[in-house]
Amino acid sequence: MRVFIAGPYGDSNPPEVIRANVLRADQVARDLMAQGHQVYCPHTMSWGWEKDKRLTRQQYLELDKSFLRYWAEAIYRIPGDSPGADGEMAYAKELGLKDITPTAASAGRRALGRPRSGTAR
Repeated sequence: MRVFIAGPYGDSNPPEVIRANVLRADQVARDLMAQGHQVYCPHTMSWGWEKDKRLTRQQYLELDKSFLRYWAEAIYRIPGDSPGADGEMAYAKELGLKDITPTAASAGRRALGRPRSGTAR
């Protein structure tokens, strides 16, 4: 499944907060790839772009929306405060994309919402 990773980035945050958010998103993306999914992780693709004054936040959001509309089949939401990720989730829902974010109901399942061997989803 083609999965879009949504979660906190924080282009106005201190660099160490942005770095922590990028590394967390990168780990989620690699975990999903290891499970057989294809992923798009905007955090790693555009890390540091907030320093390029030619680009605007609106351009980043439009880029993400194009991946959601034309590429993604599902979305995974990393927890944390993020108006951008909240907007991506709303747009994904509008498009009818599958939300594969683990929930409290899936507490008995492995990380990233994958069932343990021999259990039903």
